[in-house]
Amino acid sequence: IHALETMALGSGKAADVLGKEPAFRFVLQTLHDKEIVNEGAIFEWAEERKEEGKDGSRGALFWQQPTQDFLGWLDESSDEDSSDGSDEEDSD
Repeated sequence: IHALETMALGSGKAADVLGKEPAFRFVLQTLHDKEIVNEGAIFEWAEERKEEGKDGSRGALFWQQPTQDFLGWLDESSDEDSSDGSDEEDSD
């Protein structure tokens, strides 16, 4: 995620594409969907950026609305998976 972020915040064609909404979110979501990046890594990255605040130079992609929408969805999905898992354990 950090390498992707560095590329998106840099210069050149990759930055021109990845730095615009919703491109970063799409790539992040695709990496998650293809199980290349797990939820834990995404949440860890998000927490780092959240702690930096909106004034941090690396936080621009984190604060994009499409990225926030994805993180919200991922959090809800993670919560549902956790509760589904605990229900199965309780019913055994």
